[in-house]
Amino acid sequence: MATAKKTPPKAAKVMSPSTAKSARLSIRMYRHGLGDCLLLRFTRESGGTFNVLIDCGIIMVATDAKKRMGKVVKDIAKACGGRLDVVVMTHEHWDHASGFSTQHAQDLFDDIAIGEVWYGWTEDPQNDLGVRLRKERAEKVQALAMASLAMERFPAMSVRTRGLNSILGFFGIDNKTEGLSAPKPIQKTRSAFEYLKNRRGVKTRYLYPDKAPLSLTGVNDARVFVLGPPQDESLIKKSSPSKRDSEVYELAAEASLTRSLEAAFRRVVSDNTGDAFSDCPFDSNFRQHRHTAAAKELIEETWNATGLEWRQIEEDWTQSAETLALNLDTHTNNTCVVLAFEFSDTGEVFLFPADAQVGNWLSWQDVKWRVKSEGIATEVTGPELLSRTVFYKVGHHGSHNATLNKLGLEQMTSEDLVAFIPVFKEEAVKSRWMSMPFGPLVKRLTQKTGGRLLVSDSEPPSDASLAELPPDARKKFLTGLVVNPLYFEYSFY
Repeated sequence: MATAKKTPPKAAKVMSPSTAKSARLSIRMYRHGLGDCLLLRFTRESGGTFNVLIDCGIIMVATDAKKRMGKVVKDIAKACGGRLDVVVMTHEHWDHASGFSTQHAQDLFDDIAIGEVWYGWTEDPQNDLGVRLRKERAEKVQALAMASLAMERFPAMSVRTRGLNSILGFFGIDNKTEGLSAPKPIQKTRSAFEYLKNRRGVKTRYLYPDKAPLSLTGVNDARVFVLGPPQDESLIKKSSPSKRDSEVYELAAEASLTRSLEAAFRRVVSDNTGDAFSDCPFDSNFRQHRHTAAAKELIEETWNATGLEWRQIEEDWTQSAETLALNLDTHTNNTCVVLAFEFSDTGEVFLFPADAQVGNWLSWQDVKWRVKSEGIATEVTGPELLSRTVFYKVGHHGSHNATLNKLGLEQMTSEDLVAFIPVFKEEAVKSRWMSMPFGPLVKRLTQKTGGRLLVSDSEPPSDASLAELPPDARKKFLTGLVVNPLYFEYSFY
C-alpha cells in the first residue's frame, strides 16, 4: 500500500451513536505523527466503557509536537469521559512516552483520572535482571550523549553524528540545543515514562509473561495475555536473526565497550590530550605509549609514510559508537510490553507489540497458559494467539525487523485480519530511516489483510484496494471504520 501522502486527509466519517453503543471494542489509532498512541474502549456489561491507553508519544523531530500532542490528549479525555482505567507504558522511548512529559501534555493528563499503569517486569525494582538492564541502558545513553558531542567537532562525520542524535532523541536528549555540560544528561524520556508511577493514586502493576492472564473489570469474556518482554537476557539482546553464534560474545563484551567509549569521547569533548590508557577505546594488548622510541618509529614508518595514509584510522574508531547506538535502540525495543487482548467467547485476539523486535517475537513461540473456558481447563499458547489475531498494531512503525515472517505474520491466519502502521514517512526520513515502513512488509500486510491496512499518513483503503474481499467482509470493514484527520477508529461488534 502506498504511503505517499504526507498529511492526513480532510474528510471524516462520523459514527452514529447507535453504532457506537453496540461495539464490544473500539480501537482509536491516533495519526498525529511518527509515534504510538492507541485508545481501546471496551463496553462494560453494566454500561459505560473500560478504557485502556497504550502509549502516547511522538518522535522528537516532529514539528509543532506540543500542539499535536495537546490535540491528542484532549481527544482522549473527551472520548474516555475523563477516566482511563489502565495506561500501558510499553517501553522507554520518546515516541511512545512524550505525551506524559512536561514539554508536551502532562498538564492535560493531570486532569484525567487514571486507575492503573502497567509496565514490563524490566521496570520492577524487585527484579535483579531488570535493575541491571536499566543501569546498562542509562550508561549507554550517557556514552552516546558524550559521543555525539565529541563527533560534532568533526564535520566529516556529520552523517554519523545525525544517526547518533536520532537514537538519543528516543531518550529525550537533544545535544544540538541543550549541550552536555553536566556529568549526566537530562533524560526527559525517563521522567515522562515514570510520570504515572510517581503520580499519587495510580496503582502500578509490573507484567510478567509467566503469570495468569489479566481481566478487565466489568468486561465479559475479555482477558489480557502478556507475551513480552521475554525473561531471557539473550533474547532481549537479539535484534536480528542470525545463523552465527555471536550473541554470547557480544553480550559479554558490551559493558566494557560502553565504558571505554564514554571515557574516550569525554576526553575529546574536554580537550584533554593526556595519555592515560584508561581513556582509550582500544584493548590494552594493542596499545603503545606514543612517546616511546618504538612507538615513534612505528608511527613514522607505518602511519606518516607517503603512500601509507590508508593506515591512518583518524576518527574511524568512532564507528563503535554507531554499533552501541543500534544495540541501545534494539535492546530497549526488545523490553517492550507486548499484549494480546482476547474475547474468549469468540476467540478474537487484538495484538499490540509496540516496537518489539526479533528476540521478543521469538519468545512468544514458547509461552503458554492454563486457562478455564466455560469451566473447562485448556491451554493457550503464543502461536495460537497469533493464529486468532484479528487486529495487529504493526511493530515499530513497519520496520524490517519488527514483524517476523514465518514465526509472526504468517501465523496470523484469521480471515478478518486488520492492521495499522503508525508511521509518517516524512518524519522517518528526517531520522534517516529511509525504509520505514519497509516495502516488502507493507506489500505482505496488504495481502494478508485483503487491503484492510491502515497507515497514519495515508488515505484509508480505497474500494479498489478492497476489491479482493468478499462483499460481506468489505461491508463489515467499512461499517466499522471511522476516518478522522486526527485518528482512525475501528470497532468490533
